[in-house]
Amino acid sequence: MNDDEIVHAGTRRIVGREALRRLSSLVHEWQAEEAAKAALAKRFIAGLALAALLGLALFNWFYR
Repeated sequence: MNDDEIVHAGTRRIVGREALRRLSSLVHEWQAEEAAKAALAKRFIAGLALAALLGLALFNWFYR
């Protein structure tokens, strides 16, 4: 193996590691965004359920 092949192999290894780090970072960012969306959806559903219960209670109270 000559010097050029060694340099190219080392360069590919370094570039490959950096690409994997960047992809890993993108995946972590995506997972954090999805977790934030899930938390927001849970709060929205809880609020919607509370509003439905309140609406049902008011409906029952008005039309008793």
